[in-house]
Amino acid sequence: MQLETDRLLLKTLDLNLIEAAAKRDLLGIEALGYKTNGEWPEPDFFEALPFFRELLLKNNGTKGFDSWIIVMKDTKEIVGGIGFLGNPDSNGMIEMGFAINKSHRRKGYCIEAAQTLLKWALNQIEVTAIKARCEIENTASENVLEKLGFKIERNDSEFLYWKY
Repeated sequence: MQLETDRLLLKTLDLNLIEAAAKRDLLGIEALGYKTNGEWPEPDFFEALPFFRELLLKNNGTKGFDSWIIVMKDTKEIVGGIGFLGNPDSNGMIEMGFAINKSHRRKGYCIEAAQTLLKWALNQIEVTAIKARCEIENTASENVLEKLGFKIERNDSEFLYWKY
């Protein structure tokens, strides 16, 4: 699946890209048509690769409720990742997450990608609400979530929990 903004392409991960990323195989990633400066996948996403691999296998491919890469249209460089932590639950809730490579932060890519993916998700009949969480004192993620229209529902000692 692919979505497009003015500057970006959002593409769902496939098994080939997951395998190359899991090996940190930069040449393999480039052979798939992407450029990378080595920042992607960042550590949290790298740890989640087995989860997203299993989700693709379980769903027999993507349904869009998994991980997407954020790619600059003009250079095909992967600048980050965004997506969901699985299919909607029985109440239609999905959880969103995002991360932009350090060298590409503060350029508006996260907001641009997230607005597009939120619109896509809310157009899916099975989705009724979207949640997110970020570590307390992660002001960059807090600012993104506020700009997107998320509201804080609660917090604990580690995280702020948001709902859209």
